[in-house]
Amino acid sequence: MKTRLGAFFERMSKIYEEDGLFHDTEVQANGLIMRVLMANSIIIVLIMVAVIVGLFPVSGLILPRLGVAQVEILILGAISYKVRQDAWWLKYVLLLGLMTVYAQLDSLLTHKVAILMVIPVLCSSRYFSRILTIAMSAVSTVVFFVSGFLGAYFGWVNMNDVRLPVGTTFTDKGIWLGSGIEETLDRAAYARDTLLFSYVPKLLMFSIAAVVAAEIARRGREMVHEQKQLSESSARLETELKMAEQIQEGVLPNIYPPFPDRREFDIYATMNAAREVGGDFYDFFLVDDDHLALVVADVSGKGVPAALFMMASKIILANNAMVGMSPAKVLEATNSAVCANNPQEMFVTVWFGILEISSGILTAANAGHEYPVLKQGERFELIKDKHGLVIGAFDGIKYSEYQILLHPGDKLFLYTDGVPEATAPDLQLFGTERMLEALNQDPEGSTRVVLNNVQHAVDQFVGVAEQFDDLTMLCLSYK
Repeated sequence: MKTRLGAFFERMSKIYEEDGLFHDTEVQANGLIMRVLMANSIIIVLIMVAVIVGLFPVSGLILPRLGVAQVEILILGAISYKVRQDAWWLKYVLLLGLMTVYAQLDSLLTHKVAILMVIPVLCSSRYFSRILTIAMSAVSTVVFFVSGFLGAYFGWVNMNDVRLPVGTTFTDKGIWLGSGIEETLDRAAYARDTLLFSYVPKLLMFSIAAVVAAEIARRGREMVHEQKQLSESSARLETELKMAEQIQEGVLPNIYPPFPDRREFDIYATMNAAREVGGDFYDFFLVDDDHLALVVADVSGKGVPAALFMMASKIILANNAMVGMSPAKVLEATNSAVCANNPQEMFVTVWFGILEISSGILTAANAGHEYPVLKQGERFELIKDKHGLVIGAFDGIKYSEYQILLHPGDKLFLYTDGVPEATAPDLQLFGTERMLEALNQDPEGSTRVVLNNVQHAVDQFVGVAEQFDDLTMLCLSYK
């Protein structure tokens, strides 16, 4: 017997628990019932006041019974505040207590408050346990049958259900037992008529509400499970994106100075993705001892697809550059390779240049990318070079190239459209003019200082607005 009883209570204690999945649900549901009880307490007090001042034409005998219901609520409140809000048995105490309070009211005001029998069942559905809701529906049916039966004998008399002798006239809509009608009232007949014509119709409506409540509990439970699966998927995706971000950061050059033994130049670059991973990329590498390759590119789109396309484009471009091609030929070969397998029809803008370190001659080609900025003398100025078509648009595109002679002290600034198109809360764009102003704040500063000045200006301009696009910058100083 003890084993069966223990197993029963263990099952009841875990009627909704699944590794703590519904812990917060139970605490919230307990809080909901407590708020319902508080509202009932206020309503009962108002009814008692109304009876005392004579607003309700009922016997004063109702006051002690209302007082009992009020005491029940206060006891339930004291229990709830004394124990842990997630105690497994608290829900049963609160639900049964709420049911008892309503049954007490139903036995006093028969027919008037029978609809209250639905409330404990609806509250039980908040625990998202269909078994609990069905159990509460069954218990409520029995409890309110008893309360209705008792109310027919000891509660408010609904004169519409009283079979009076032919010719009887009265003006009161209702009268409390003990005020004169008790001697002529057939209690058994009244109880039978009350249960038959009042309780049964209300039971049918209650059954519909119980079915709805059970469905709410079932669907609520499914939603919690779905939310758990979404949370797990989101956490897994977040972890994978974090790993992808780390991989992308590792692929881009990020150790400075990158060539500590080379005193002929200094270089610094940054890439701030709008999402965990981005489609922008930069690169710089020595083709041989006397040639430095520089790349800044911007892939169409954002997020993971752009990052994958960026990785492929970066590898293809670097491989073509390492075989000794000119910048124009590098772009042409890269475009052919990208177009050969590009089912998503993505594209990438690229500025690519090769610096002959010994002479300072920079040979470059532009595939639809932003204009470079050059400092020769005291200020940075835009170089409106000739643009070719973006990489990945059409196969067989030819690109032209141009040359710039760099002198000691000259600087080259490359960037993606995330800089001039940085957007303020009022939807105003940062623009190239503000970019040039930021570059010329300290044109003689180091490459790191130059990029920090631009980043600071962008951050101040954008303010609290969300970053819309990846923001990539590279600065080369020729010494």
